[in-house]
Amino acid sequence: MDFVKIFEYFCKGCLILFLLMLLNSMLGDVLFRLKYAFPKISSLEGSQIITVNDPVQINITNAKYIKAYGEKDIYALQPQAHYSISGMVVTKNTNFWFRDIMRNQFDDICLMDLGIVWGDLANDRKELYKHWKFKSHKTLGQARQLEWRSKPPHNTPWTLGYVSSHISHTHLIPANYNVMGGLLRIKKNDIVKLDGYLVDIYTDKSELVARTSMSRTDTDPTSRGSGACEDMYVKQVQIGNKIYK
Repeated sequence: MDFVKIFEYFCKGCLILFLLMLLNSMLGDVLFRLKYAFPKISSLEGSQIITVNDPVQINITNAKYIKAYGEKDIYALQPQAHYSISGMVVTKNTNFWFRDIMRNQFDDICLMDLGIVWGDLANDRKELYKHWKFKSHKTLGQARQLEWRSKPPHNTPWTLGYVSSHISHTHLIPANYNVMGGLLRIKKNDIVKLDGYLVDIYTDKSELVARTSMSRTDTDPTSRGSGACEDMYVKQVQIGNKIYK
């Protein structure tokens, strides 16, 4: 058998493998969404969500661990603070495609990311997107990041410092199926309120997976949150006047 035929067989094999992986990924994505497709509204809230205030954080110590189930493994979450955040969603990342490829423990337990802004940034959506662009994604190095940058001609009414301190990239761990179903109903530009805990994440063998950020102003990758992201165990989600818990 000559080299050309070997190469042809290799290419055909790679193509078949890629198609199988793509099919498996699409099927996994569909099954995942179906699992959470029909959340029940727990209650309706009469008052509007207030987006002008900073997130409410009440630090706690020596809290009992919370047992949490990822898609494959079991985890132990150590609450670091009671946490409530209200604002406008500027990015949503479910990161579902190719679910079983390059997937780590963090992906297994944190099922969704939201970029949320508050304060002046949430007051005028048109003005915000006129001057700033936001993107939530997973890098080749497997980091889940939120990027934002000003648009030309860079005459934004908000400084980089203000934007940095009024935006949060929050990695979400749902407390139950209904909460996850509610989270999946969130769309870009929705006004939302999330209630729960900021948590450090461990495996069931006490191995550290990730530590949460405890500040809205840290931006250094060497910070407590390894990039200033909040890891949040969500017990309740409010979208508009609808509450899921």
